[in-house]
Amino acid sequence: MSAGVIKVGLLGLGTVGGGVIKTIRSQQEKLAQRLGKRIEIVKALVRDSEKERAVQVDPALLTTDFEDVLKSDVDIVVEVMGGVEPTYDYVRALIEKGCHVVTANKELLAKRGPELVDLANQHQVHLAYEASVAGGIPILSVLRQFLRTNDIQGVRGILNGTTNFILTKMEAEQLSYQEVLKQAQELGYAEADPRSDVEGFDAMYKLYILAQLVYGESLPLADVVRKGIADLSAGHIRIASELGYRIKLIAQAQKAEQGIRLSVQPTVLPIAHPLAQIQDAFNAVQLSGNIVGDLLFTGRGAGELPTASAVVEDLAYLLTQPFTPHPVWTEKNAAAQLEQGQDERVLCYLEGSCIAATPDRVLHFLREAGVNVTKLKVQFDLGGVLRAGLIVTGIREEHEQVLKSDFGLSVRCFPLIESA
Repeated sequence: MSAGVIKVGLLGLGTVGGGVIKTIRSQQEKLAQRLGKRIEIVKALVRDSEKERAVQVDPALLTTDFEDVLKSDVDIVVEVMGGVEPTYDYVRALIEKGCHVVTANKELLAKRGPELVDLANQHQVHLAYEASVAGGIPILSVLRQFLRTNDIQGVRGILNGTTNFILTKMEAEQLSYQEVLKQAQELGYAEADPRSDVEGFDAMYKLYILAQLVYGESLPLADVVRKGIADLSAGHIRIASELGYRIKLIAQAQKAEQGIRLSVQPTVLPIAHPLAQIQDAFNAVQLSGNIVGDLLFTGRGAGELPTASAVVEDLAYLLTQPFTPHPVWTEKNAAAQLEQGQDERVLCYLEGSCIAATPDRVLHFLREAGVNVTKLKVQFDLGGVLRAGLIVTGIREEHEQVLKSDFGLSVRCFPLIESA
């Protein structure tokens, strides 16, 4: 590193990249006191060097050619361009050159993380990724300290702000999914193509990274239970609310003797549950430790400055720490996935004609089948449509099939979390 200056390169200068520059500029004096050197952006890879940007940058620093970054004398590169290709090739080349890398790219880490961690260890460089999981919530650094004395029995959380905003508005304003998605896109919470968020991919990538840090292993992405929110209706939200519950997109990692279980899916929680209280575009992570018990961390999970804050904190941290090998990332095969427990409580939502499916007939069938029903809420509309929410234990796929085929009902079961 040059005397008095830390030279930083950027891959990407979009929303987060601009936020990184703003954060470094606004905190330059504080960072210089902490590091003993000033941070200077010396090169930034962009797709279009002529594009107008929200942050003013010397045009001489911009390049559309990655080789300009690779051949420059940067000490650290911040990767905020997103995606896997060509990003993986760029990050790999930088590590092989001996350059430290800070990334906010959860998809890259979830898909190629084991290779990159191994490569960083081979070349004895830092690979820092605090910003990849929960934006402004410093959950990864908290976990590293937490793991020194605690065994973590479970991790669950709301890891995607877009879907949490949508679910909050659907309940509060009694709007449809499509109506709220449009609002989210207009406000900049959702992309024009929202699939990564609403289909659960974004939260799944973050959960994969959390599992690697907490348990030293994860599952191949194909083996993670993943369900999004695009098929949720106002009826689902309303029935849950009338039963005293709230639907959230919950990411959850659990470990038992048989292996680990990772899931991202709409889940029902009592309205008083701490995670049920997380509203709008906020994120939360709940940790359960064998010594300290439950801890909850909340904050803005995305956006220009929360994510940029985590990136710059990573940058400052690695500049003050000697290299130590990263824990190896491993993946277990599908055999490590735990089976869904048959005795778990779920909220079962039923909808269909009340002619074939009267509440009495449905309850009689379920009880005869050995399904325990502990709560029931029934609604009818003027068109003779039955909508029912049941809290049940012991319902199986074959029971759901009978409800569909013999009673003409649509069936949707949501996992239920009771305890905080």
